[in-house]
Amino acid sequence: TARARGEQARPSIVVSRTHPDLIRRLFEIEVPEIYEGVVEVKSVAREPGARSKVAVFSREANLDPVGACVGPKGSRVRMVVEELRNERVDVIQWSP
Repeated sequence: TARARGEQARPSIVVSRTHPDLIRRLFEIEVPEIYEGVVEVKSVAREPGARSKVAVFSREANLDPVGACVGPKGSRVRMVVEELRNERVDVIQWSP
């Protein structure tokens, strides 16, 4: 090891694809309404590599938050699914 040789150990960087905020951040990238704060991700339940459920809420009454996240012909959610290596992603409307 570096310490055994009398060298300074370098800081390590850990990248995790299982971190709970990964899905939230991917949706922020793919869905402009989330990035702008019009649609909010209220909750994420995830089994990394298998499936995720994302509960979303719209701050505007006339905007469908699920439709905004899914996108035209599923294009927005498909980009998230591809980034997660085909993990199943369900987007549902949040209710208190």
